[in-house]
Amino acid sequence: MSRATKIAVTGVAVAILLLSLPGAITAVGASAYKVPTANPSFSMGSIVSGNYTNVQSADNTYMRVREGTFLFIFRYLESNWEGWQAFSEAPREKVLDIRVEMEGRQSDSGESWRVQFYDHDASAWDTTWYNLGSFPIAGDGSLSVAVGDAARARRFVSATGAIRVRLASNWDLTRTDLYIDLFRARIIYDTTPPSSSVSSPANGELTAAHSYLVTGTAYDPAPDASGVSAVEVSLDGGASWVPATPGAPGDFSTWSYTWNPIPAEGTYTIRSRARDAAGNVETPGPGAALVVDWTPPAVTGTSPANGANPVAVTASLSAVVYDANGVDPASVNGSTFTLVDDEGMPVMGNVSYDPGTFTATFDPESELSYGTTYTATLTTGIADLAGNHLAGNHNWSFSMAPQPPEYVLADDPGWSTQGEWYIEPYTQLPEPLTGEADLLVANDEGATASYVIPPGYTRARLASAKYWQCGVAEVYLDGVPVAAVDLNSDDYIWGVPIYTTLDLNPSTAHVITLRATGTGGPGWVEIDGVLYDLTWMHFVNVQWLRYW
Repeated sequence: MSRATKIAVTGVAVAILLLSLPGAITAVGASAYKVPTANPSFSMGSIVSGNYTNVQSADNTYMRVREGTFLFIFRYLESNWEGWQAFSEAPREKVLDIRVEMEGRQSDSGESWRVQFYDHDASAWDTTWYNLGSFPIAGDGSLSVAVGDAARARRFVSATGAIRVRLASNWDLTRTDLYIDLFRARIIYDTTPPSSSVSSPANGELTAAHSYLVTGTAYDPAPDASGVSAVEVSLDGGASWVPATPGAPGDFSTWSYTWNPIPAEGTYTIRSRARDAAGNVETPGPGAALVVDWTPPAVTGTSPANGANPVAVTASLSAVVYDANGVDPASVNGSTFTLVDDEGMPVMGNVSYDPGTFTATFDPESELSYGTTYTATLTTGIADLAGNHLAGNHNWSFSMAPQPPEYVLADDPGWSTQGEWYIEPYTQLPEPLTGEADLLVANDEGATASYVIPPGYTRARLASAKYWQCGVAEVYLDGVPVAAVDLNSDDYIWGVPIYTTLDLNPSTAHVITLRATGTGGPGWVEIDGVLYDLTWMHFVNVQWLRYW
């Protein structure tokens, strides 16, 4: 009979035996084929032809064994295959299963076959027989049977990797020949560690909680999965480990650990590691950082400051709301940052928060009112990113600058002059002033007229003019020249105001000065029927001053 030896590869990645070289194993994946290295001994039956070498070879020979006679009536085969290639691919605690695989045919269709393993822990043959079934009587067939229990399979492999197998038939009245083309054991083992990950917290997550439910997932990768048997959690970056709870009994595909209580504020690195049923332990990944923050945000400064007076009516409000881990910008809004006047009426405005500078801003929709005291409030609705709220409402008050005069005219108090100035009545003032008013008119080169603007105002405007084509007007703010007008120029018309508008810092007082310089004009001029001697009179004048 001529039959080519066959090797079947199942869905699990396997190590294929090179049958022509007994003892040679090529490992692929996480299983290894092992074959006999000696002929069996027989408790009943015998070899008719062939030997174990032929069973392993890739030629067309085979081993033929025959049942023996038992009690002169029954026919029975029991062969002890004691010599096998040693299992050396992994420690025996990594073994998941043993599968016996055979190919061949039999002479009697009514016969069936079974195998038994030697228990190396008990130093005795295991009492369980594993049924292979029957071969065909024409043409080769394949049979296989697995232990199906990792704990039992490990007992069938010695510490040195030895295995022993019995092959037997059922008792019957017919003597049967078994033609063996292939007889091998496939030892399936697991050396690949499982994998786990932390689902919560997310990396960098902030919490204000004093206890936390750590959750995650785990799996044991195919093809040699023995299954995740345990997951441990580290709360200190891997220095110590505590057991996690499976999502369902025995199922660590999801797991959790209740951390209670959290000992202190700070940043904790949460890591996980899984163990499978074969004892493989995962090398833990970097894990996830959990920031525990129990400190509420705090107001560290305000503008205007509490009690500030006077404050410009154009002012916006701001406050530094600081938190080491950041303030939730959405919590700073029109309901948590408010402003009311001294009668309790709310002021409408736009509220914003800049996380880069920790600054909350209230920008009133319109200018505030002169002479009014306002109270601003930051409420406990403001929270940090961990969920901590302000410990209490933060209130502060400030007062606006008093209502300024509509105009400061020549005969109003507050002017300070140097050099020769005249106060002249004049009835041809342009808008917005009409009718008669007094003017300050210089009659001396270098003469100055100054006025102190109190703090709390942001703008000033000086109206001056020439009476004739003569002189130069210079305007100074706090001693610094800010404008100069050549009144001899035809660009300026007699009596038409020349406006100088200035920005002011409201936190301090300012001095605005008009200075007359340059040469005079003609010898005389008539104004409202009055002759004026213009010799050395520059006719630079102050029509009015405003600030707001």
